[in-house]
Amino acid sequence: MATLDIAASEPEQLLGQMAERGWSSYCIAGLDSASIFRELGRIGNYLGTRVAGRAGSLEEVIQPRGTDDAHPRSLSSRYGLGALPFHTELSHRTKPCRYLLLGCIDPGSPAAATMLLDWRNLRFSPQEIDLLEAAPILVRTGRRSFYSTILAPGGVFFRYDPACLEGLDDRGRSALRLVEARIDGAASKADVHHWRQGDILIVDNWRVLHGRSPSDHGSGRRLARILIDA
Repeated sequence: MATLDIAASEPEQLLGQMAERGWSSYCIAGLDSASIFRELGRIGNYLGTRVAGRAGSLEEVIQPRGTDDAHPRSLSSRYGLGALPFHTELSHRTKPCRYLLLGCIDPGSPAAATMLLDWRNLRFSPQEIDLLEAAPILVRTGRRSFYSTILAPGGVFFRYDPACLEGLDDRGRSALRLVEARIDGAASKADVHHWRQGDILIVDNWRVLHGRSPSDHGSGRRLARILIDA
């Protein structure tokens, strides 16, 4: 029988936690993969509308992959089983998804943690904010590549993914270097989520960057993933 470890699974409570820190988590131990997807769907349906991931599926099981097994334009194709850098999910789309929902089917052994970093804690000055909102960058996504900025006007969302962003001029390259330096300086203060079977993690993807610690090939780590547009 499934047991609820943390009584914070109601959407109103989750939204309150996300407003405070940009993410929320709880655990329902004993769920199988189908039940985990149902739980993610319950929360996702409250938050917004599902959007397809890179492979075109509304429900995905993700696991660490080596460079040879990964999608050619994904972070895993560049970093493989090493640590995945902080990034915004679906940065390669004109508007990244609003929420990232993850459920732990198997934490793997050894388990790889998920790191969470609120971009608002990167301490950008007003002048740096102006740069991030104005400096042109190229978002590489094959034939559908487009021009954008790291920070959407008014700070609506933060777009960052070192695998697909490229500065177009000195300002754009300066903006990318600035973000990389601030992330490097703040990484040690990031929140770290150590996975247990049945864990549910909801991330405000417009606000919180996420990354992954190194993993071993064949560790068995499997996470259910649903992406949501608000």
